Amino acid sequence: MAHRVQLEILVAIKTGIQAFLHPSVSLSQASLIDIFLYKRCRNIACGSALPSEDCTCELCSKRNGFCNLCMCTICNKFDFEVNTCRWIGCDLCSHWTHTDCAIRNGQIGMGPYVKNGSSSAEMLFRCRACNRTSELVGWVKDVFQHCAPSWDRDALIRELDFVSRIFRGSEDPRGRKLFWKCEELIEKLKSGVSEPLACKVILMFFQELETDALKNQESEEAGRTISPQEAFNKISDVVQEAVKKMEIVADEKMRMVKKARLAVEACDQELKDKAREVAALKMERQRKKIQIDELESIVRLKQAEADMFELKANEARREAERLQRIALAKTEKSEEDYASRYLKQRLHEAEAEKQYLFEKIKLQESLRPTQSNAGTNDPSQTMYDKIQDLLKNM
Repeated sequence: MAHRVQLEILVAIKTGIQAFLHPSVSLSQASLIDIFLYKRCRNIACGSALPSEDCTCELCSKRNGFCNLCMCTICNKFDFEVNTCRWIGCDLCSHWTHTDCAIRNGQIGMGPYVKNGSSSAEMLFRCRACNRTSELVGWVKDVFQHCAPSWDRDALIRELDFVSRIFRGSEDPRGRKLFWKCEELIEKLKSGVSEPLACKVILMFFQELETDALKNQESEEAGRTISPQEAFNKISDVVQEAVKKMEIVADEKMRMVKKARLAVEACDQELKDKAREVAALKMERQRKKIQIDELESIVRLKQAEADMFELKANEARREAERLQRIALAKTEKSEEDYASRYLKQRLHEAEAEKQYLFEKIKLQESLRPTQSNAGTNDPSQTMYDKIQDLLKNM
């Protein structure tokens, strides 16, 4: 995991794209290595293997990391703008260029354009990759016909401004008319005209341009007789144009197939990486499960030991209580026995003393007549009376 994070940091530093560090962007380690080594497009949304579509042009061969599917041939940068006049594509080699870059570097300008055997001066785009020219009025018309209905007000104003800047230096009638119409619609949109109405106006303008071109061509052809050779040349031009369009369509299809194949290969590689990650996670999960089972068994063992110790403690407590009761009973019995023996001993002593006193009383009684005759008050008589009272009380 640490190596992957380091690789993401290196790729972000080398490409200058901080998105590689975002948590939501998850590329396989193989893809990151390819991007770092200029073997894959650094545009995350593209990700094509380089050179794209096996292009052998000078740009794709010499520029490290250049992708002809999403990068500008002049500034070598990409963005995520689609369905817009911000990008100009070459009709022949399908390389792309920013409109601003093309205007700034003089790739857009007047030039001769041959169509249907006739040559005229029009605004053309010269591709830096193949050095061939592409007509711009038809390209702008296609973009507006396919994309303008989905643009909001700001997008429509921005696109009209792009077209206005493209045709600002135009010298042919069609280009000048298109420039004036764009300036007019920009002012109307800024003053409050709805974008559906402006869109409808510009599309109708393109239809008028096409109708005017057909009328001019028909009027030119009606004014002169076409020779067989010229007719043959025109037919040949039409066939060649049709073949060229078919070749372009075939090339585009091949590029789409190659791109799809590359996408499938990238998906397969990513699936393999994910499968390895899943296998590693499963192994980690199994290891954690074994550890948890071991911990649970230890907990159960400790719980059983705790229950056993608690049972022994309860038994010891009950045994201690039983011994305490026995000791208490024995103590009480000993005290009772001691008290009984003590009382018996005192009783015997009292009996013996009583017998002694009784004998002494008898002796005193036998001596009393003699003392009475003598008329003396003997103190022993007093003691005798007290003893007799005491015996009565006992």
